[in-house]
Amino acid sequence: MTHLGKGEIEAFLAGRSSEADRDRLLKHLLTRCEWCLRLFKNLAVPLLEEEPWAHVEEVPEGAYDAPFARASAGARRFATRWRNEAERLSRALTLLDQAPKGLRDSGFPDQKARGLHGWPLCEALLRKSFEARFRDPETMLILAYQAAGVAEHTPPEKYDPSPGFVMDLRARAFAELGNAYRINDQFPEAERAFSRARTFLVEGTGDFLLEARVLDLEASFLSDQGRFEDAISLLSKIYDLYHEVGDTHLAGRALISKGINIRHAGRPLQATGVLEQGLRLVEADRDPELSVIGQEGLLDALVDAGEFGRASRMLLASGLREAFAAEPLNLLKLRWVEGKVHAGLGRFKRAESIYCSVRKELQLLGRHYDAALLGLELAAIWLRQGRAAEVRTLAEEMYETFELLEVHQAAQQALYFVREACRWQRLTVPMIQRVHSFMEQATRNPELQFEPAEYVG
Repeated sequence: MTHLGKGEIEAFLAGRSSEADRDRLLKHLLTRCEWCLRLFKNLAVPLLEEEPWAHVEEVPEGAYDAPFARASAGARRFATRWRNEAERLSRALTLLDQAPKGLRDSGFPDQKARGLHGWPLCEALLRKSFEARFRDPETMLILAYQAAGVAEHTPPEKYDPSPGFVMDLRARAFAELGNAYRINDQFPEAERAFSRARTFLVEGTGDFLLEARVLDLEASFLSDQGRFEDAISLLSKIYDLYHEVGDTHLAGRALISKGINIRHAGRPLQATGVLEQGLRLVEADRDPELSVIGQEGLLDALVDAGEFGRASRMLLASGLREAFAAEPLNLLKLRWVEGKVHAGLGRFKRAESIYCSVRKELQLLGRHYDAALLGLELAAIWLRQGRAAEVRTLAEEMYETFELLEVHQAAQQALYFVREACRWQRLTVPMIQRVHSFMEQATRNPELQFEPAEYVG
């Protein structure tokens, strides 16, 4: 569904629209497309306030003769209903402040919740679910599940004459539920929730922004599963949707996510171009964190593509060190990338110093998987220098740590393979690199199995 343009709405309000254009515009507004209603409101409200009947209950009968008056009446009816729904939303949010676990919380006052069904309660639950995503993923899931239940039990006729509004509400609620399942590592449940979200989306109003949001959440789910090509396909569609409605910032955000997935799919050089295009489109002041994520993704892609000179220059000019000053783990990972750059440029002594320092700090933080990945990179440097005895000692230590902590069975097998190859003096740099790649993939795909025969040679 194509959104309305500013010129179309201005012509309608001024009474210059043809009958066909007027009917098409009114039909589209009745779908409750949030994008177009927001634009309509911004253009119409200043004019409505000038009308002599703007604050009376009944519009004079003669006023309906003009298209502008009809628009005024419709806008006022919509505004009145919206104010009532917004007031219910405010009450629902207040009640949920008293009951963090939502409807099943012992502190949720049922007697005060009457009349809060439908959109206000669903919206309040979704907002509280979103707020809990970092501090309490379990509560995020509980609230999203309740929101989906409220949306599913809201009858479409409640928002007559636009039943598509309720289908949109259901699509959004089930997409957010799918995302909550994803964050809680419940992938089969997430897949089912996203499937239902897509079904409701087809039955809804055709809101571009809602479709983009649903697809964006599903793309994150696919990426977490290691289904990068599927995620890339969805992110291309998301980019097109945001480009269609003219939001270049969100279009850039989609490109940054797409570039990161292309890198994970093993095409880092292609990823650099996509990430650079995305960074040109995003507005850093609108979402500073997104700009940082994009720059970090570009730096990683440059390193993976072997563009160490460009990566070195970016490290100096990007400002990522300042951006991560208050984030110790991210700063540590940035130092790790710096070590990779030095190694790529043949500065092995400097790379070794950084790797040893960062690896020790990762171990102190309990980040043993990351420490093992970095250990493999350190082993490759030592092997290039003919320091096989040190590589063997490192391989023994990494395997024993994983065995003691019972960390990731497939990763244990990979490190056991490295240890045995050291003992038999058959370990090579390409073998280390292939094992490293496997362990990186295994972090995104828990079902991945290690097959030793594939890593020999």
